[in-house]
Amino acid sequence: MHKQRCRAAFVSVRFAALPSEYMDYKLLLDTAVMAGELMLENGAETYRVEDTMHRILSLSDLKIAEVFVTMTGFVATLDDPSIDSMTVVRRISSRSTNLDIIHRVNTISREFCTGNISLKDAFHEIRDIKRTPSKPRAFLFSTTVITASFTLTFGGGFWEIVVSAMAGFLMALCLYLCRRCRMQNFLSMLLSAAVLSVSASLGARLLPVPGTLDNIVIGAIMPLVPGVAITNAVFDTLNGDYLSGIARTLEAFVIAAAVAIGIGLGLGI
Repeated sequence: MHKQRCRAAFVSVRFAALPSEYMDYKLLLDTAVMAGELMLENGAETYRVEDTMHRILSLSDLKIAEVFVTMTGFVATLDDPSIDSMTVVRRISSRSTNLDIIHRVNTISREFCTGNISLKDAFHEIRDIKRTPSKPRAFLFSTTVITASFTLTFGGGFWEIVVSAMAGFLMALCLYLCRRCRMQNFLSMLLSAAVLSVSASLGARLLPVPGTLDNIVIGAIMPLVPGVAITNAVFDTLNGDYLSGIARTLEAFVIAAAVAIGIGLGLGI
């Protein structure tokens, strides 16, 4: 009888302790999921996202801590005989390039994995990054400066730089509005490229631009070139993520085709 009471007391204490442990594991899983979601949405390589999430989940010391990441989503699982299995699936529908966010998330994950910050602090810092909206003024200004700089690099004169900056600003504005409207990526790239070529042609007609539109269009089109997608495709392929490598390669070709069609339509108009 005494043994039965002790066993019942042990079981009650064990199950009473489960909710707090479950909440800790749930918070750990949420932290890894938010980190992976932010990194994928902002152009991180597949192997980097998988490694970061797996390092975070491995701190649980559970029997199973697995992550499977592709370019369009991921699956994360925590399982152990002592707890109920927890699995989270996330689909990534929109992707862009923001290396600053990737760097900040990587820094937080390293600080957490080395024990410099607590789980709650890591969760709140990553959540703050997720909740902080992107600044459209910084995007518009940086794109304008980049297009003008590339035109200068390709040998453009003063008026060519001015027209390229104007075309780059209008292209960035169109791309930003398309993303706000959640337009499909192919159409947003096509429309942005068309706006770029039309504005470049009109600027060259209205201003005393010498020569052809080559330097203007080439300089202004550089922000749309899928260089990051091609680089990530090579990295993913070399790391054995062939599915993501092929997907990123196809994405790069689709973006290039959309830009080429948009430029052609704009010049034709």
